[in-house]
Order: sequence, then structure tokens, then C-alpha cells
Amino acid sequence: MATKNISKHILVFASVFCLFAPPAGALRVVSLMPSYTEIIFALGAGGELVGVSNFCNWPPEAEKLEKTGDYLRPNVEKVYSLRPDLVFSGYWAGSRVKDQLSKLKIKVVRIPEEKSVADIFSTIKLIAEKLGRKAEGEKLVRELRAQLPAPKKSGPVSVYFETDAGGWTAGGDSFLSDVVFFSGGMNIFGKEKKGYFQASWEEVLLLDPQVVVLLSGSGEEFRKRPMAAGLAAVKAGRVITSLDRDIFSRPGPRIFGEIIKLRTLLEK
Repeated sequence: MATKNISKHILVFASVFCLFAPPAGALRVVSLMPSYTEIIFALGAGGELVGVSNFCNWPPEAEKLEKTGDYLRPNVEKVYSLRPDLVFSGYWAGSRVKDQLSKLKIKVVRIPEEKSVADIFSTIKLIAEKLGRKAEGEKLVRELRAQLPAPKKSGPVSVYFETDAGGWTAGGDSFLSDVVFFSGGMNIFGKEKKGYFQASWEEVLLLDPQVVVLLSGSGEEFRKRPMAAGLAAVKAGRVITSLDRDIFSRPGPRIFGEIIKLRTLLEK
């Protein structure tokens, strides 16, 4: 009798496990960057994700997944506990994440930082290939490429793009500089062979942008800065604060819709 009961319980457990187990052949994937997470969902592979970084909050389904910590310093033990087949990680100088996970026999795909819109397409294709979804990746790239507006025929407006307090901005080696270009603008620091850096306020005043875009802080605070009233952007009332900071900090699929939104604002 006892043996029959045990067998019954094992059978029930096995049935329940089959209901919730991933499909045969499905990968177990961990994404350590919000942009990778958004790309994976856009490819239709969200069901293969078993863990994401603490900052992965889009789409809403991502918030329900296991969190693995900061994307620069993930909790390696947590990642290991999720038994992933594949981990997507950024390519950070000095980061030991790949070495630590590789020692645990976990496959890590390190993706270079996106420095242009073209690099976003490359990242999508790479992730799609690693997930066995090459066709989906090519389709997504075609759809996003079709959203890009044609280059502006008339002269672009000069734009100061402040990504964070303290004068943090985007240089020419950033995807945001490309975003400004496709939006019909010209990044005033686009000639700087840097990604993100702190510009001096004196430089901003000297370059006198026609438009200011703030991802952090308010327009009122900006206008109170020394001599800000003399800037062309302030005189014309063209200090933009309405953009989504999350989207503009992530080189993912949603940025293409924001390019259209920014272009509309720059053309006003």
C-alpha cells in the first residue's frame, strides 16, 4: 500500500513538472543588461529567460523574473543557481564576470558597447543567432530600420544632450549621438571621440546649442545655471525634458520610436 501511494505521488509530481517545465530544446537564458532583455522579448524568446539584472523592467514580464543583481557586478552565485545555458553580458573593461562564470562552465556571450544605431542592429543579430532565431533577428532589424526617418535635407539644429546631472553628456562614440543625427539634430559634442563624459559648463556656453535635451533634472533648474539665459536654446524656449530616460539609456528596439518623437520636437 505504501509503495502504491509513493508511486502515485511521484506520478502526480511528474505530471505537474511536465506542465511547467520549459519545452524540450528551449534554452535557459540570463540577461545582464536591460537592452538585451528587451531585444530577447522582441525576438519572441522571452519565455527562455530565467534571470535578468535588477534594472530590467521592460516589458512588464521582465519584472517577474529572478533578479541577478547589478549588471556590472552581478551575483555570480545567483546566476549559477539558475542553471543557465547562456548568459548575455556587456563588454566592460576590468569586469571579471565572464571569467567567473566560465570557471563554472557557464557559456557567456559578451557584447561590445553599442556606439551607433548600426551597432544596435549588430547586437540584435548576434543575440538572435545565439538563440537560434536568426530569421526573427533579421525581420526585427528590417522593421526597425524602416522606422528610421530619412536624413534631414536642411541644416540640422545643434543639440546639447545632457544624460545626467553634473554635465554628463554623450560624445561621438555613443549611440545617442547617432540618435540625435537621425532625429535631425547635430550633437554639439559629436566630434569628441568619447562615449559618455562630463563636459564643462563653459564648453556648453561656448558652443551655444539651439536645443537642450535633459534626461535628468528640470528645465527650471537648467535655466538657473550661470549665464544660461544667454543660450540660444533658452532664449527660444527649447529645453526638452519630456523624453523617457530609461529608453534613451538603452540601445534597444524602443529607441527607434523615440527617434521619431525627438525629431518631431526638434522640428517645432
